[in-house]
Amino acid sequence: MSHVIPKREVGVQIHTVSGDLLQGEVFLDFIDVIHRGEQTLLDKFNDDFDWLPLRSREGFTEIVNRDWIVSVEPARGLPLELVRKESGEVFRRELVLVRLASGRSIDGRLAMDLPDEFSRVSDFLNFPQNFFALETDDGPVLIAKRHVLNLRALEAPPAAPGGSESGFGETA
Repeated sequence: MSHVIPKREVGVQIHTVSGDLLQGEVFLDFIDVIHRGEQTLLDKFNDDFDWLPLRSREGFTEIVNRDWIVSVEPARGLPLELVRKESGEVFRRELVLVRLASGRSIDGRLAMDLPDEFSRVSDFLNFPQNFFALETDDGPVLIAKRHVLNLRALEAPPAAPGGSESGFGETA
């Protein structure tokens, strides 16, 4: 007797630390265990499992070690709600340049749907999830935090609520 649980198959390209490009489909749950609604790619890559099944274009399934994944590009045309779930209002989108350990650099907008007191990029990156979504001109990309060398803001952040701009250039 088979215990097959119905899944949604979603096309992806996975960049690995070895420089390989894996192409195929990952399997998303129709109901996510953490939030109501469909599981997203970001949910899938941030779950607690170390291994991820990927069905190749040739039809075989390989199991990929999540620690070796640098970035994930969803298939073109995949609805954004299957890439990442926005939990209500996005408080801020900040234009950044992400430099990866692989030598690749990606620029795009980091959508931070956090309250004001946690809306700095450093706060966002220090949250426990292993992957984050970057909105690029070519579409969203999921990036593994462990493979980010640095991240640079490409625009000045907004003024802090009720405070000074940044404190730079001020004298004591």
